[in-house]
Amino acid sequence: MKKIIVVLSVMLITLSVTAQKKKGKAANNDCYLTEAAKTFDLSDDKKIELNELLVQASKERASIKKGVRAGEITKDEVKGKTRGINRKYFADLGKLTGKSREEVMTFVKEVGSKCK
Repeated sequence: MKKIIVVLSVMLITLSVTAQKKKGKAANNDCYLTEAAKTFDLSDDKKIELNELLVQASKERASIKKGVRAGEITKDEVKGKTRGINRKYFADLGKLTGKSREEVMTFVKEVGSKCK
């Protein structure tokens, strides 16, 4: 009986630990790139450029988070800085794809729900 309880306990612990693992950003970026390539008919070169834009925006957002943790950036400044990063990214995505801001924003909203 003790063996069964121990085995079940180990199985439950293993399941709970694996269930709590989050998807990595790379998986999200791959999904995002695939959807962008389909939607905007991107060439391989443009997919590489888009990946660079994604990585750059992620790095900038990460630096903001580090600044908040370090106390260098106030919570009020976070909104403005993040909004600036997002605006730049959306503008660059529009230039890369040749689409309007509205089309880009529609795409980003749709893909955001698919690639979580």
